[in-house]
Amino acid sequence: MYEHLAMNIAQDDALLEIASNAGPGQPIPNLLFGAVQNLLLKGKEHGLREHYPSMAVGIPSGLEQAFPQFKEFCMVNKNELISLLQTKLVQTNEVRRCSYLYPSFCFIYEKVQKPLSLIEIGTSSGLLLLWDKYSYSYGSDERYGETVHCCLQKALLVFLFRIAQRRH
Repeated sequence: MYEHLAMNIAQDDALLEIASNAGPGQPIPNLLFGAVQNLLLKGKEHGLREHYPSMAVGIPSGLEQAFPQFKEFCMVNKNELISLLQTKLVQTNEVRRCSYLYPSFCFIYEKVQKPLSLIEIGTSSGLLLLWDKYSYSYGSDERYGETVHCCLQKALLVFLFRIAQRRH
């Protein structure tokens, strides 16, 4: 549904103007969709609810009415949405969230010299379990982890970090 909505929002000046109120550095689509869902979850009654599996009574409605209802909801709740867009932040599950793991796990492995067992508790759907599959840079030209030319580094990681198991 979000892909369908995003494609339509991209062609709609009124919704783009609302979305433009997001704070700097925020992922605008995530923040807009989050703000709309937040208002719906807080009890705003609207036909748009029927397009969300977690809110629909029965089977969620089809896409053909999703965008018109989304737009109507946004226009009716414009001021509240703008306030949310200007004051709230979105935490996304991106690679940069793992940036603290690489040096931490290097330190731990150096101390214990044993394979690491990783268990993730949280809402990132296991993305943080793949910390060793990302490339890291800490403000210099040096890269750590997986890179385009990562054969040597990958072999080193396999040698250094024998991941015993990954669970989420």
